[in-house]
Amino acid sequence: MKKKITLALVAAGSAVAVLPLFAAFEAHVINVTAKIENALSVPIEALDFGTVFPQEQLEQDLRISLSGSFLDEDRVDDVEYIIRQKPKCGVTEDDGEVLIGPTWTGHVVPTLDNPATLDVDESEGGTAYTIDCDADEPANLELAPGQTAGLLPSLCEYISKHGPDENDGDLESFHQAFTVASSTVLWTDTAGRLAKSDTDAEDQTPGDTVDNWIIDLSVPCFGNHCAQDWADFVTGINPTADPDDYVQDIANEHKIFGCNLWVEVTGVSEAIN
Repeated sequence: MKKKITLALVAAGSAVAVLPLFAAFEAHVINVTAKIENALSVPIEALDFGTVFPQEQLEQDLRISLSGSFLDEDRVDDVEYIIRQKPKCGVTEDDGEVLIGPTWTGHVVPTLDNPATLDVDESEGGTAYTIDCDADEPANLELAPGQTAGLLPSLCEYISKHGPDENDGDLESFHQAFTVASSTVLWTDTAGRLAKSDTDAEDQTPGDTVDNWIIDLSVPCFGNHCAQDWADFVTGINPTADPDDYVQDIANEHKIFGCNLWVEVTGVSEAIN
């Protein structure tokens, strides 16, 4: 009986000896890299309409194209994007009549603080809001005597956008660039699309790789200085617009107006093999 017990203990000891041992802490490194490129090529030059006069209509071109990197990558095919109109801030002098620069984007901030002192959107469920010109103000901005940094009177309502293809949107002048409701900013965006697999609408060549947008400015009038045919001018361009909503305050006459066009990619699709 004693011999059997001894053998059993030896066998058990052998089993323990061959169990694998694992480190309590270990690390593995997997190298991950990616080269990130822009899908669109958008010019950075300003669209400057210069000195304009009430009820003029002027056009500028805006070219948006697929980037070289996107064209060279066979895995992807199309890009969907939007053009958004945002408030513009800048440095001016002579009571806002001379733009000194620089300029930057103002941000629409819904707020319920002191609504009586803020702009209020009169749409259904309207919410008080303000335009923040501080967030993107250039660092170390120094103002000379007589210069002011702040929000420029808005040109956004008077700018139309016309896309060249049936897959691009259109937006007539005399519209609201945004509304604010229930503390949410609702933008009036204009959609665009480019695709290597489509046919260009302008010259019927393979590949819709460039959108040549027409940006049209319909110039407002001021206070009680509007012409008698102002209403016809407005509704002839946008039949849904109320002409009274787009008459500028006489205090803004002679001032520099501004608007930032914000081009944003909303989707990228892969090519179908």
